[in-house]
Amino acid sequence: MSITNNIAEGSEYNNNKQLIRYLKISKGSCAEVRSMLVLARELELISQLEIEKSYNLSVEISQNLSNFIKYLNTKIKE
Repeated sequence: MSITNNIAEGSEYNNNKQLIRYLKISKGSCAEVRSMLVLARELELISQLEIEKSYNLSVEISQNLSNFIKYLNTKIKE
């Protein structure tokens, strides 16, 4: 939820520099998700398969955010 909330907040500024700032915060939230998955595994709260799927999805989201940040950076320089 934090990931999408940060993206929404950043987009509200109508300013690419601010959006990039919040996209980076969203990437941090992806890392937090992965950290929580490690804890969930240790506490045996969810299955290994669910952990792997969620972990991989968080990595994919983080990569997509990075690509979007790179794209926006090219628009700022234009």
